Amino acid sequence: MSRTVDLSVPRWVRILFVFFLLGGAFVTGAAALLDTAVQALGLAENAYVPSLGLAVFAYLVVCSVWFARTTDSDGSSVWSAIPDSQYTGRHAESGGIARKEQEDAIRELQEREE
Repeated sequence: MSRTVDLSVPRWVRILFVFFLLGGAFVTGAAALLDTAVQALGLAENAYVPSLGLAVFAYLVVCSVWFARTTDSDGSSVWSAIPDSQYTGRHAESGGIARKEQEDAIRELQEREE
């Protein structure tokens, strides 16, 4: 008798991992570059703490914009993050052509109602 074990990691764990991994790299790298630039310009001696605060703020803004763009208003579609112009190009094989036809049909029905 064979048994299978599901070792897959939940999606929210992967997202959280990537959020902290990429976030940590972005924040520390941006803070170090900003601190180096401030010191090179002679504006301040030790500006790492303010640079770190600014980098954290910038990362939170980037994450907020990403979340707002990828979250559909009714929460039912991942297509909201993909521009309409890419439906028949990059995303054609993953259902983009069908999605474009559906949206065109909806637009056509809305225009007929008006």
